[in-house]
This record gives sequence, structure tokens and C-alpha cells, in this order.
Amino acid sequence: MKIEKVGFGWIIIDGKKYEQDVLILATGEILNRYENFSGNNHEFSIEEAKKLLNPKPEVIIIGTGQSGFLKVKEETIEFLKSIKVRLIALPTPKAIEIFNKLKEIKAAIFHLTC
Repeated sequence: MKIEKVGFGWIIIDGKKYEQDVLILATGEILNRYENFSGNNHEFSIEEAKKLLNPKPEVIIIGTGQSGFLKVKEETIEFLKSIKVRLIALPTPKAIEIFNKLKEIKAAIFHLTC
């Protein structure tokens, strides 16, 4: 899977354009974040992290938005440490660069706006 481009409010993955935040599971399945999560869309919580754990990835990458507005809750960081899943949270353009380079089994959330 390759993320080809991203802009404010959109992302292109393997030639397909998405115009909502996306979840990418370790299986490679791509889901609309808002259809699969009912919490605050500017926070990454334990509840949302659990959606990325089946199957369990080695790394979870969080694209925090074009300007890094999405926040990762401290309790979520501690939860992922406790189950030995590495977390990388960076503004979305940088997070995508890392996603494309990593060879580990990974899952991700990409916030596409702020």
C-alpha cells in the first residue's frame, strides 16, 4: 500500500481519493474514520486505538492533521506502551512519509484537515 498524495481534506491511497479521515488497519483495509468512531475527532483515545488492534500491528501511526491539531491522549500513549505497540504521532504530511517507509506491520489514522 502506498499513500501517493495528501492535501487539506483529501488523501490518495493506491490511486483512490478519500475525502474523510481514514483508518488503515494492519490488514490493509481502509475505513472512513467517522463511520467507525463516535468520539472527539480531534483526539486519539484508547477506544479508537482498540479499533486498530485487530490484527495487532507493531506500530500505529497517527497523522495529526495538516497543522498537528489532533491530540493523542496520555492514557492512550500509556495503553499502547503496555501492550508493546509503538506509537508515532506527527503532522499528517510527515506521518505519511514515515508510513510509506516503514516495513513493520502498521496501522494508521490520518486526520486530513487542521
